[in-house]
Amino acid sequence: MAVNIVLQTARFGDLVQTTRLLRSLEGRGELHLVVERGLASLARLLFPAAQVHALALYPADEAALAENNRDVLRELASLGADAVYNCNFSPLNAAVCRCFPSEMVRGYRPAPGGTARSFWIRQVFRLTERRRETSLNLVDVWGHLTDNPIAPAAVNPVAAPGGRGIGVTLAGRESRRSLPMPVLAQVVQTVFQALGGPPVYLLGSASESPAARRLLRLLSPRMLQKVHDLSGKTDWPGLVDAVRGLDVLLTPDTGIMHLAAHLGVPVFAFFLSSAWCHETGPYGAGHRVWQTDLPCAPCLESAPCTREVACLTPFAERGLLRSLALTLRGEQPETSLPGIRVWHSELDALGTVFCSEGDPDAVARAALRRRLMEKLQLAAPLAESLEAADWCARLSREADWMLPPGRYC
Repeated sequence: MAVNIVLQTARFGDLVQTTRLLRSLEGRGELHLVVERGLASLARLLFPAAQVHALALYPADEAALAENNRDVLRELASLGADAVYNCNFSPLNAAVCRCFPSEMVRGYRPAPGGTARSFWIRQVFRLTERRRETSLNLVDVWGHLTDNPIAPAAVNPVAAPGGRGIGVTLAGRESRRSLPMPVLAQVVQTVFQALGGPPVYLLGSASESPAARRLLRLLSPRMLQKVHDLSGKTDWPGLVDAVRGLDVLLTPDTGIMHLAAHLGVPVFAFFLSSAWCHETGPYGAGHRVWQTDLPCAPCLESAPCTREVACLTPFAERGLLRSLALTLRGEQPETSLPGIRVWHSELDALGTVFCSEGDPDAVARAALRRRLMEKLQLAAPLAESLEAADWCARLSREADWMLPPGRYC
C-alpha cells in the first residue's frame, strides 16, 4: 500500500485550502498530514481519513525543530513514504523533508544552497509576473501537485443558504485587507435587512473581541437583539458548528472564509490591498467577491502602502450596499463599480475560476487557463492565439527543456 505524506505547516486558511490535494490522495493508500500542533485538532476534524502528525514549530529555528520534534520526525522517517508533498516554502519544512530521499519530495524540496521548486511550482511562480491576468486558485496549485486530482466539483459543496442566518468575520490578519468598522457595520445592516432580519453571528479569535465591541456600538438596537458575539468563545469544533448551515458569510480573505466554502456556505467576500480573488478566493461554485479594482492592486502584503490605502475608499460608497442588496434579491447587480469589480465563482476542468462581465483581462485570463489545461493534459491543444503564445513563452523557459521530462523534475 502506498504511503503519502502532506506537509502543510502554515496557517488555518492554508490548511483548509489543501482540501483538493488531501482528498485526491485519500483513496491511494495511507495518508499522513503534518501540521503545526495548534491546528492538529482542526485537521483531524476536517480530514478524518488522514493520520495527523503535530509539529511544535516555535521557536522557529532548525535546531529547536529537531530537538522539540525528535519523536515525530523519527516516526515520519519510519513510514516508508512513497511520496512527500511539501506545500510550504519554509526552511523548517525543508528540514523535515531531509528525513526523506529528495527525489520523492514534490512541491518544495531541499537542495544544495537552499530549497528547490518542482517543475509545476516553478510554472506557478512565473504567473506572478502578471498577477492581474492570472486566475489560478491556491487550492488548485496544491491540488495539481499530484497526478489526476479529484474533479473540482468534488472538492467543496455547491454553495447554498443553510437557513441559520448571517456570519460576520470581524477582521483578517492584515488590517489593511479588512473593511473599516463603520463600513462593515453598514454592510452587515444592509444584508440583515435584505434577508429579513435573521440571527447574526460575529466570528473571530479572542484578538477580534475588541473589534466585535466596536461593531456592536454601530448597529441598530433592532439588530442587537439578533446578534451573537462568538469572538474568542469557540474552539475548532465550535467554530465549525457556528459556520455550518449559515445563509451567508461576510468576510475578508480569512481562514473562516475558506472554512465556509469547505462547508458549502455562500461567501460574500471583500478583497482589497494584497488580497486577490483569483489566487485565494473562496473555492467552489456560488460565491461572490467584491474586489478592489485600482491600478495598484493587487499589491504586495510585505510592502508598505504609498497611497494611504486608497483601495479602502470605494468600499465606503453607497454603490457597494446597493450591489449587495440587488444580489440578495436575486437581481443582477452591476459588475463594475467605481474602484470595485464584482466577481462570481464557477468551475472548469482546471478548478475554480472567478468571472465578471466586462473583465478587461478576460481574453488573456482564458488563454492562460487553456495553456495550463493543456500542460496538465486536461484539454487538447488548440491553435494558438497571440495571448496563448505569449503565455506559452512565459511559462516555458529554455532551462525546462534541458532537464529530464516529468512534471516533478
